[in-house]
Amino acid sequence: MMRNSDISDNTLLEQGIEELRTRLPQAWRVDVLARESYVPGPDALLRIAAPGGSVATLAVEIKRRLDPKDVESLVLRTEMRRFEGKDVKPVVVARFLGERTRERLRALGAGYVDLTGNMYLRLDLPAVAIERTGAARDPEPSQRPARSLKGAKAGRVVRTLVDYVPPLGTREIARIADVDAGYVSRLLAMLEREDLIDRKPRGPVVRTDWMNLLRAWAKDYSLTGTNIATSYVQPRGLPALLDALRELPSGTDGEYAITGSLAAARWSPVAPARLGVVYLPRPGRVAERFGLTPADVGANVLLVEPADKVVFERTVTDEGLVYAAPSQVAVDLLTSSGRAPEEAEALIEWMLRNESVWRA
Repeated sequence: MMRNSDISDNTLLEQGIEELRTRLPQAWRVDVLARESYVPGPDALLRIAAPGGSVATLAVEIKRRLDPKDVESLVLRTEMRRFEGKDVKPVVVARFLGERTRERLRALGAGYVDLTGNMYLRLDLPAVAIERTGAARDPEPSQRPARSLKGAKAGRVVRTLVDYVPPLGTREIARIADVDAGYVSRLLAMLEREDLIDRKPRGPVVRTDWMNLLRAWAKDYSLTGTNIATSYVQPRGLPALLDALRELPSGTDGEYAITGSLAAARWSPVAPARLGVVYLPRPGRVAERFGLTPADVGANVLLVEPADKVVFERTVTDEGLVYAAPSQVAVDLLTSSGRAPEEAEALIEWMLRNESVWRA
Protein backbone atom coordinates (compact mmCIF):
# COMPACT_ATOMS: atom_id res chain seq x y z
CA MET A 1 0.00 0.00 0.00
CA MET A 2 1.27 3.46 -0.87
CA ARG A 3 2.04 5.58 2.21
CA ASN A 4 0.84 9.21 2.25
CA SER A 5 4.46 10.33 2.30
CA ASP A 6 4.96 8.59 -1.05
CA ILE A 7 2.05 10.30 -2.81
CA SER A 8 3.12 12.34 -5.82
CA ASP A 9 2.04 15.92 -6.37
CA ASN A 10 -0.17 14.80 -9.27
CA THR A 11 -1.88 12.17 -7.12
CA LEU A 12 -2.30 14.69 -4.32
CA LEU A 13 -3.91 17.15 -6.71
CA GLU A 14 -6.21 14.47 -8.15
CA GLN A 15 -7.35 13.40 -4.70
CA GLY A 16 -7.92 17.02 -3.70
CA ILE A 17 -10.02 17.63 -6.83
CA GLU A 18 -12.03 14.47 -6.20
CA GLU A 19 -12.67 15.52 -2.60
CA LEU A 20 -13.89 18.90 -3.85
CA ARG A 21 -16.20 17.30 -6.41
CA THR A 22 -17.81 15.09 -3.79
CA ARG A 23 -18.67 18.15 -1.67
CA LEU A 24 -20.33 20.11 -4.49
CA PRO A 25 -23.81 19.44 -5.93
CA GLN A 26 -23.83 16.63 -8.49
CA ALA A 27 -24.69 18.95 -11.40
CA TRP A 28 -21.68 21.19 -10.76
CA ARG A 29 -18.40 20.72 -12.63
CA VAL A 30 -14.77 20.99 -11.56
CA ASP A 31 -12.39 21.18 -14.53
CA VAL A 32 -8.61 21.51 -14.71
CA LEU A 33 -7.71 24.57 -16.80
CA ALA A 34 -3.95 24.27 -16.45
CA ARG A 35 -1.43 22.21 -14.51
CA GLU A 36 2.09 23.41 -13.73
CA SER A 37 2.01 25.73 -16.73
CA TYR A 38 1.31 29.11 -15.21
CA VAL A 39 4.91 29.87 -14.22
CA PRO A 40 5.74 31.24 -11.65
CA GLY A 41 2.19 30.84 -10.50
CA PRO A 42 0.20 28.08 -8.86
CA ASP A 43 0.58 24.37 -9.52
CA ALA A 44 -2.84 24.15 -11.13
CA LEU A 45 -5.84 26.25 -12.15
CA LEU A 46 -9.32 24.82 -11.61
CA ARG A 47 -12.70 26.06 -12.77
CA ILE A 48 -15.88 25.49 -10.77
CA ALA A 49 -19.01 25.82 -12.92
CA ALA A 50 -22.56 25.91 -11.60
CA PRO A 51 -25.53 24.87 -13.78
CA GLY A 52 -26.71 28.50 -14.07
CA GLY A 53 -23.52 29.48 -15.92
CA SER A 54 -21.61 31.18 -13.09
CA VAL A 55 -17.99 30.10 -12.78
CA ALA A 56 -15.06 30.65 -10.42
CA THR A 57 -11.36 29.99 -10.89
CA LEU A 58 -9.21 28.42 -8.19
CA ALA A 59 -5.43 28.85 -8.08
CA VAL A 60 -4.19 25.65 -6.46
CA GLU A 61 -0.88 25.25 -4.69
CA ILE A 62 0.22 21.72 -3.76
CA LYS A 63 2.23 21.54 -0.56
CA ARG A 64 3.79 18.56 1.16
CA ARG A 65 4.07 20.81 4.21
CA LEU A 66 3.00 24.37 4.95
CA ASP A 67 4.01 26.12 8.15
CA PRO A 68 1.93 29.07 9.41
CA LYS A 69 4.77 31.55 8.91
CA ASP A 70 4.82 30.75 5.17
CA VAL A 71 1.09 31.12 4.53
CA GLU A 72 0.95 34.87 3.94
CA SER A 73 3.80 34.98 1.43
CA LEU A 74 2.21 32.09 -0.47
CA VAL A 75 -1.41 33.14 -0.79
CA LEU A 76 -0.85 36.88 -1.21
CA ARG A 77 1.30 36.44 -4.31
CA THR A 78 -0.23 38.21 -7.30
CA GLU A 79 -0.21 34.95 -9.26
CA MET A 80 -2.41 33.32 -6.58
CA ARG A 81 -4.93 36.18 -6.70
CA ARG A 82 -5.14 37.22 -10.39
CA PHE A 83 -5.23 35.24 -13.66
CA GLU A 84 -5.75 36.79 -17.09
CA GLY A 85 -6.89 40.00 -15.38
CA LYS A 86 -9.55 38.30 -13.27
CA ASP A 87 -9.74 37.51 -9.57
CA VAL A 88 -9.03 33.91 -8.58
CA LYS A 89 -9.37 32.09 -5.27
CA PRO A 90 -6.14 30.70 -3.75
CA VAL A 91 -6.52 27.12 -2.51
CA VAL A 92 -3.90 24.89 -0.87
CA VAL A 93 -4.02 21.12 -1.31
CA ALA A 94 -1.88 19.15 1.12
CA ARG A 95 -1.41 15.83 2.82
CA PHE A 96 -2.09 17.48 6.19
CA LEU A 97 -2.50 21.06 7.38
CA GLY A 98 -2.13 21.96 11.04
CA GLU A 99 -4.75 23.99 12.89
CA ARG A 100 -2.66 27.15 13.02
CA THR A 101 -1.97 26.91 9.26
CA ARG A 102 -5.67 26.46 8.56
CA GLU A 103 -6.51 29.48 10.72
CA ARG A 104 -4.04 31.62 8.77
CA LEU A 105 -5.42 30.43 5.41
CA ARG A 106 -9.00 31.25 6.42
CA ALA A 107 -7.97 34.66 7.78
CA LEU A 108 -6.38 35.52 4.43
CA GLY A 109 -9.39 34.38 2.42
CA ALA A 110 -7.78 31.22 1.03
CA GLY A 111 -9.28 27.75 0.78
CA TYR A 112 -7.72 24.41 1.59
CA VAL A 113 -8.14 20.68 1.19
CA ASP A 114 -6.06 18.06 2.99
CA LEU A 115 -6.16 14.29 2.75
CA THR A 116 -7.25 13.85 6.37
CA GLY A 117 -10.60 15.56 5.71
CA ASN A 118 -9.90 19.19 6.59
CA MET A 119 -11.53 21.41 3.97
CA TYR A 120 -12.57 25.04 3.61
CA LEU A 121 -13.84 27.00 0.62
CA ARG A 122 -15.89 30.19 0.37
CA LEU A 123 -17.00 31.64 -2.99
CA ASP A 124 -19.46 34.45 -3.73
CA LEU A 125 -20.26 33.45 -7.30
CA PRO A 126 -21.16 30.69 -7.65
CA ALA A 127 -22.16 30.60 -3.99
CA VAL A 128 -20.09 27.99 -2.18
CA ALA A 129 -19.66 27.48 1.56
CA ILE A 130 -17.79 24.35 2.57
CA GLU A 131 -16.14 23.75 5.92
CA ARG A 132 -15.17 20.29 7.18
CA THR A 133 -12.96 19.17 10.02
CA GLY A 134 -10.64 16.21 9.64
CA ALA A 135 -7.62 15.18 11.69
CA ALA A 136 -6.49 17.59 14.41
CA ARG A 137 -2.99 16.12 14.45
CA ASP A 138 -0.70 14.85 11.74
CA PRO A 139 -1.37 11.11 11.25
CA GLU A 140 2.29 10.73 10.28
CA PRO A 141 4.02 12.90 12.91
CA SER A 142 7.41 11.51 11.97
CA GLN A 143 7.07 13.51 8.78
CA ARG A 144 7.20 16.79 10.74
CA PRO A 145 9.42 18.28 13.42
CA ALA A 146 8.19 17.94 17.00
CA ARG A 147 5.81 20.72 17.91
CA SER A 148 4.67 20.39 21.50
CA LEU A 149 4.43 22.78 24.42
CA LYS A 150 4.03 20.00 26.95
CA GLY A 151 6.10 19.89 30.10
CA ALA A 152 7.53 22.26 32.67
CA LYS A 153 10.40 23.52 30.51
CA ALA A 154 8.06 24.51 27.69
CA GLY A 155 5.77 26.24 30.17
CA ARG A 156 8.65 28.31 31.56
CA VAL A 157 9.73 29.38 28.08
CA VAL A 158 6.17 30.32 27.12
CA ARG A 159 5.73 32.34 30.31
CA THR A 160 8.99 34.16 29.56
CA LEU A 161 7.99 34.97 26.00
CA VAL A 162 4.56 36.18 27.11
CA ASP A 163 5.62 38.11 30.21
CA TYR A 164 8.66 39.90 28.82
CA VAL A 165 8.71 42.45 26.01
CA PRO A 166 11.04 41.65 23.07
CA PRO A 167 13.78 41.75 21.98
CA LEU A 168 14.77 38.59 23.83
CA GLY A 169 17.87 36.59 22.97
CA THR A 170 18.05 32.81 23.31
CA ARG A 171 20.43 32.92 26.25
CA GLU A 172 18.39 35.61 27.97
CA ILE A 173 15.25 33.47 27.63
CA ALA A 174 17.17 30.45 28.93
CA ARG A 175 18.39 32.42 31.93
CA ILE A 176 14.96 33.79 32.83
CA ALA A 177 13.22 30.45 32.29
CA ASP A 178 16.05 28.48 33.95
CA VAL A 179 16.27 25.96 31.12
CA ASP A 180 19.00 24.83 28.73
CA ALA A 181 19.75 27.24 25.86
CA GLY A 182 19.74 24.36 23.37
CA TYR A 183 16.19 23.45 24.35
CA VAL A 184 15.14 27.09 24.05
CA SER A 185 16.63 27.27 20.56
CA ARG A 186 14.71 24.19 19.41
CA LEU A 187 11.47 25.45 20.90
CA LEU A 188 11.91 28.87 19.31
CA ALA A 189 12.38 27.21 15.92
CA MET A 190 9.04 25.46 16.36
CA LEU A 191 7.30 28.65 17.49
CA GLU A 192 8.74 30.52 14.51
CA ARG A 193 7.34 27.90 12.12
CA GLU A 194 3.97 28.35 13.81
CA ASP A 195 4.18 32.13 13.25
CA LEU A 196 3.92 32.73 17.00
CA ILE A 197 7.23 34.61 17.13
CA ASP A 198 9.55 36.45 14.76
CA ARG A 199 13.34 36.28 15.07
CA LYS A 200 16.15 38.07 13.38
CA PRO A 201 18.53 35.72 11.54
CA ARG A 202 20.84 34.35 14.24
CA GLY A 203 19.40 37.03 16.48
CA PRO A 204 16.81 37.64 19.18
CA VAL A 205 13.06 37.22 19.23
CA VAL A 206 11.66 40.56 18.05
CA ARG A 207 7.93 39.79 18.08
CA THR A 208 5.72 37.53 20.18
CA ASP A 209 2.12 36.82 19.29
CA TRP A 210 1.51 36.27 22.99
CA MET A 211 -2.29 35.93 22.72
CA ASN A 212 -2.13 32.99 20.32
CA LEU A 213 0.92 31.63 22.12
CA LEU A 214 -1.19 31.35 25.28
CA ARG A 215 -3.92 29.60 23.32
CA ALA A 216 -1.39 27.22 21.79
CA TRP A 217 0.05 26.44 25.23
CA ALA A 218 -3.46 25.70 26.52
CA LYS A 219 -3.72 22.82 24.06
CA ASP A 220 -0.78 21.03 25.70
CA TYR A 221 -1.37 22.15 29.29
CA SER A 222 -4.18 21.61 31.78
CA LEU A 223 -4.82 23.19 35.16
CA THR A 224 -6.10 19.94 36.65
CA GLY A 225 -4.27 17.52 34.34
CA THR A 226 -0.75 18.96 34.47
CA ASN A 227 -0.95 19.73 38.19
CA ILE A 228 -2.39 17.85 41.17
CA ALA A 229 -5.74 19.38 42.14
CA THR A 230 -7.93 18.50 45.11
CA SER A 231 -11.47 19.79 45.73
CA TYR A 232 -12.68 21.05 49.09
CA VAL A 233 -15.61 22.78 50.73
CA GLN A 234 -15.20 25.96 52.74
CA PRO A 235 -18.53 26.12 54.62
CA ARG A 236 -18.24 29.88 55.20
CA GLY A 237 -17.63 30.62 51.53
CA LEU A 238 -14.87 32.24 49.52
CA PRO A 239 -14.48 35.34 51.73
CA ALA A 240 -13.40 33.02 54.55
CA LEU A 241 -10.86 31.40 52.22
CA LEU A 242 -9.38 34.78 51.33
CA ASP A 243 -9.23 35.81 55.01
CA ALA A 244 -7.36 32.62 55.82
CA LEU A 245 -4.88 33.22 52.98
CA ARG A 246 -4.16 36.71 54.29
CA GLU A 247 -3.30 35.23 57.68
CA LEU A 248 -1.14 32.39 56.32
CA PRO A 249 2.30 32.59 57.96
CA SER A 250 5.30 33.21 55.74
CA GLY A 251 7.51 30.28 54.77
CA THR A 252 7.19 27.32 52.43
CA ASP A 253 3.64 26.50 53.47
CA GLY A 254 2.77 30.17 53.18
CA GLU A 255 3.75 30.44 49.50
CA TYR A 256 0.65 30.57 47.37
CA ALA A 257 -0.89 32.17 44.29
CA ILE A 258 -4.58 32.66 43.59
CA THR A 259 -5.62 31.79 40.04
CA GLY A 260 -8.83 31.10 38.14
CA SER A 261 -11.95 33.27 38.40
CA LEU A 262 -10.95 34.86 41.70
CA ALA A 263 -7.76 36.18 40.14
CA ALA A 264 -9.31 37.15 36.81
CA ALA A 265 -11.95 39.21 38.62
CA ARG A 266 -9.16 41.48 39.87
CA TRP A 267 -8.50 42.66 36.30
CA SER A 268 -11.56 41.82 34.22
CA PRO A 269 -14.62 40.80 36.28
CA VAL A 270 -17.20 38.85 34.31
CA ALA A 271 -19.35 37.29 37.04
CA PRO A 272 -18.97 36.52 40.75
CA ALA A 273 -16.48 33.70 41.32
CA ARG A 274 -17.95 30.45 42.58
CA LEU A 275 -14.71 28.48 42.89
CA GLY A 276 -11.55 29.57 44.65
CA VAL A 277 -8.46 28.12 42.96
CA VAL A 278 -5.15 28.44 44.77
CA TYR A 279 -1.66 27.13 43.98
CA LEU A 280 0.14 25.82 47.08
CA PRO A 281 3.31 23.71 47.43
CA ARG A 282 1.71 21.61 50.23
CA PRO A 283 -2.06 21.93 49.76
CA GLY A 284 -2.95 19.10 52.15
CA ARG A 285 -1.33 20.77 55.13
CA VAL A 286 -2.90 24.12 54.32
CA ALA A 287 -6.35 22.54 53.85
CA GLU A 288 -6.10 21.09 57.33
CA ARG A 289 -5.01 24.45 58.74
CA PHE A 290 -7.96 26.15 57.02
CA GLY A 291 -10.46 23.54 58.17
CA LEU A 292 -11.46 22.58 54.64
CA THR A 293 -13.41 19.38 53.95
CA PRO A 294 -12.49 17.22 50.94
CA ALA A 295 -15.42 16.97 48.53
CA ASP A 296 -16.06 15.58 45.07
CA VAL A 297 -19.45 17.28 44.79
CA GLY A 298 -20.37 20.82 45.76
CA ALA A 299 -16.78 21.99 46.20
CA ASN A 300 -16.08 25.71 46.29
CA VAL A 301 -12.29 25.49 46.74
CA LEU A 302 -9.68 23.85 44.53
CA LEU A 303 -6.18 23.60 45.99
CA VAL A 304 -3.55 22.85 43.37
CA GLU A 305 -0.05 21.48 43.89
CA PRO A 306 1.84 22.89 40.89
CA ALA A 307 3.94 20.74 38.61
CA ASP A 308 6.45 23.56 38.34
CA LYS A 309 7.51 26.62 40.30
CA VAL A 310 6.74 28.95 37.38
CA VAL A 311 3.23 29.51 38.78
CA PHE A 312 4.85 31.51 41.61
CA GLU A 313 6.83 33.73 39.21
CA ARG A 314 5.80 37.37 38.69
CA THR A 315 2.90 37.15 41.15
CA VAL A 316 0.91 40.28 42.05
CA THR A 317 0.10 41.29 45.65
CA ASP A 318 -3.03 43.32 46.28
CA GLU A 319 -4.82 44.00 49.58
CA GLY A 320 -2.81 41.35 51.34
CA LEU A 321 -3.49 38.63 48.76
CA VAL A 322 -1.09 37.08 46.25
CA TYR A 323 -2.35 36.47 42.71
CA ALA A 324 -0.72 34.49 39.91
CA ALA A 325 0.54 36.46 36.92
CA PRO A 326 -2.17 37.33 34.35
CA SER A 327 -0.54 35.01 31.80
CA GLN A 328 -0.78 32.06 34.21
CA VAL A 329 -4.35 32.91 35.17
CA ALA A 330 -5.33 33.13 31.49
CA VAL A 331 -3.99 29.71 30.56
CA ASP A 332 -5.52 28.17 33.68
CA LEU A 333 -8.93 29.55 32.72
CA LEU A 334 -8.51 28.48 29.09
CA THR A 335 -8.11 24.88 30.27
CA SER A 336 -10.95 24.93 32.80
CA SER A 337 -14.63 24.12 32.36
CA GLY A 338 -17.87 26.08 32.50
CA ARG A 339 -17.61 29.80 31.84
CA ALA A 340 -13.84 29.81 32.53
CA PRO A 341 -12.80 30.03 28.85
CA GLU A 342 -15.02 33.11 28.43
CA GLU A 343 -13.37 34.64 31.50
CA ALA A 344 -10.01 33.82 29.94
CA GLU A 345 -10.87 35.70 26.75
CA ALA A 346 -12.06 38.70 28.78
CA LEU A 347 -8.79 38.65 30.70
CA ILE A 348 -6.78 38.41 27.47
CA GLU A 349 -8.65 41.45 26.16
CA TRP A 350 -7.69 43.34 29.32
CA MET A 351 -4.09 42.19 28.90
CA LEU A 352 -4.10 43.47 25.32
CA ARG A 353 -5.25 46.92 26.45
CA ASN A 354 -2.84 47.06 29.40
CA GLU A 355 0.42 45.45 28.24
CA SER A 356 2.51 48.09 30.03
CA VAL A 357 0.92 47.05 33.33
CA TRP A 358 1.76 43.33 33.33
CA ARG A 359 4.65 42.83 30.86
CA ALA A 360 8.23 43.47 31.92
